[in-house]
Amino acid sequence: MNVSNDFYGETPSPKAIEIADYEFFWDCVDQLAPFGSDEGYMAFVELCDWREDNPNAPLIECFNWILNSWDLNLEDYNEEILEDSNITKIIKDKSFDEDLIMLDVTIIATAFGQLILEGKIDADVKNIVQLAVLRQMNHLVLDEFLGYNEEWKYDRYKYLQILLDILKIA
Repeated sequence: MNVSNDFYGETPSPKAIEIADYEFFWDCVDQLAPFGSDEGYMAFVELCDWREDNPNAPLIECFNWILNSWDLNLEDYNEEILEDSNITKIIKDKSFDEDLIMLDVTIIATAFGQLILEGKIDADVKNIVQLAVLRQMNHLVLDEFLGYNEEWKYDRYKYLQILLDILKIA
C-alpha cells in the first residue's frame, strides 16, 4: 500500500503505516472511513492542536475534554451505550447524528489519530474506542446511518471490524 508521507499535514508514524495497512484507513474522502467525514477530519485536526498544547498529557484527558463537550463524563460512556433500547432512544429523540454518529466518529478518529501521530493508542482509552466502534456496528445504527444501502452497511461493518483488529495491536 502506498501511504503519503503527509497525512493532513502530519507525517504518519511508521508503526501506524505498518499496522493500519488498509486503503480505507488512509482514505480522506470515504465517508465510511475514520478520517473521510468532516467529523473525522476535524477530530484529527483538533487532536493535533490539543497535542500541541498538551504534549505530555495522556489521551484520556483529551477524551474527557471531548465527552465534556457533549455534557458527558467518562462514566457515562459505558457498556449501556451498546444496548438497543438506548440507541433507539437516541434515534427517536432525533439527536442521532449529533449524539451518536458525531460523538463516536470523534472518539474513533481521535484514538486512531494518536496511532498516526505517535504509533500507539493509549491502553486506558482502548475500551472507550471499542465501545464507539461496537456501537457503530450495531444494526440499528447501521440502518439509521446508511438506510437501505446494503453495500455501504457491509463496507462500514467490515471497516469497523478491521478497526477493532488494529485497536488490539496498536
